[in-house]
Amino acid sequence: MISIRSIFHSKIIWALILVLIFYIVFLFSDKYAKTLQLKEDIKRLESDIKELKLKNINLSEEVESLKADKYIEKIAREELGLVKPDEILIKGIEK
Repeated sequence: MISIRSIFHSKIIWALILVLIFYIVFLFSDKYAKTLQLKEDIKRLESDIKELKLKNINLSEEVESLKADKYIEKIAREELGLVKPDEILIKGIEK
């Protein structure tokens, strides 16, 4: 009958145990590295989301200001040369 002590005295058994330990460590280290990478990606994406939300708010405010009557009137006067019905447009001569 083979005793447990005699099994653990075998170099092959120790080599197999060592290989098994290295394999388990490799599996867990690979998963851990992937987990760290995913956490880093999540932080970066959350930062990008915050920046884009802020940019979206700024653009929404700009759209609202562009819809304002004062801005529309300014563009109509400066770029299109329009005047109100009771106004007279006076233009200078460019040299």
